[in-house]
Amino acid sequence: MTDIVEIFLQRLGCSDDGDGRGTRRAVFFTYCESAITLFFAVLTYLSLVYSSTGDNLSIRIYGLLCFVIEIYIFAYTAVRVYHQSEHHDMYQRSRQMGIPENYRRKIATVIKYHLVMSNVVLAIPMLCTILLDELRMGDPFTFPFADVMPIKTANVTVYVCKYILYALHTYFAHLELCFLNVTFMYSTGVVKRHFQVLDEQVEEAMVTEDEQKLKIAIIHHQQVLKFFKDMKTVYEKPLLLTIEGFGLYIGLCCCAIIQVIQGFVDQIILGLCMASCVAGFMTISLYCICASNMYDLQNGILNSLYEHRACYSRNKSFKRLNLIMMTRATIPLEFNVYSLFIVNLNLLVKILKLTYSVLNVLLTTINLKFKETAT
Repeated sequence: MTDIVEIFLQRLGCSDDGDGRGTRRAVFFTYCESAITLFFAVLTYLSLVYSSTGDNLSIRIYGLLCFVIEIYIFAYTAVRVYHQSEHHDMYQRSRQMGIPENYRRKIATVIKYHLVMSNVVLAIPMLCTILLDELRMGDPFTFPFADVMPIKTANVTVYVCKYILYALHTYFAHLELCFLNVTFMYSTGVVKRHFQVLDEQVEEAMVTEDEQKLKIAIIHHQQVLKFFKDMKTVYEKPLLLTIEGFGLYIGLCCCAIIQVIQGFVDQIILGLCMASCVAGFMTISLYCICASNMYDLQNGILNSLYEHRACYSRNKSFKRLNLIMMTRATIPLEFNVYSLFIVNLNLLVKILKLTYSVLNVLLTTINLKFKETAT
């Protein structure tokens, strides 16, 4: 468990291994990912604008969904490169402290999930092409992404070459999202570990009424708050992109689902929309749960301060330090995203309610149209 988390973070540029190889690796990976993503984004846009299959709504909706994903993956890459030095600095500062073992297991599970899901996404179209007689090589849904390359799939060699290119694009997309998920969880685990140590430090200082130990705890607490502030700065942009982007994408998928129900779009679009919506909800849930777990971390410090008689000590110097610690411990660890919303479980509930409302309105509208048509 330990190796997979550390190796993943080191391979993606959070650590340079002391000789700069990690940084060079990350730069090379970023160039390749950006070039391939931009290449497919341009081709997808051109295929949507100048498509000769204007009567095939299924292909156009499929291409539109893929185009939205490509734009967001390119945006994630730009944000990651912009904050690369901050990621590196935060990882180096947190290596000595580490993270709780349960966080490490969860992060390892997320890494394995993205590895498995990327392979599943790649395997399903190929297996369907091989096993189903009605599908032929080069059909619209025989690739893991919309087929936008201006090369006709004439034989097996061309099909395999095109499939490899789309597979690389799929791996890059999952890897980019996995990097965001893993680094966010790792940072929240670091904050959690810091507060576990802080609780012990404050508890020991209050029991022994040791001013020096309480001063050390205050300095440590200040460093943790600085780390949390840096963490918010680094993850504000990607969280805004993720939560609002998935919200728009889920809304688009709801519209596509209605088109499937009406019979205007191929039913395979329904499966793609449902799978991507579930993945989106899982990602948003991960951020909301991790951010909510940090909200009450200050309670342990406050309990240690209030539950001991040293809180009412007559020693003015110790009492002043106690008040400083109390004041700082009342600062809530809320993850605000540009003052637009707070990432917590309430946000997740609001997103679920909004999605249900949008889908319910669309279904009601369809039912009314069916009734009008029947009469």
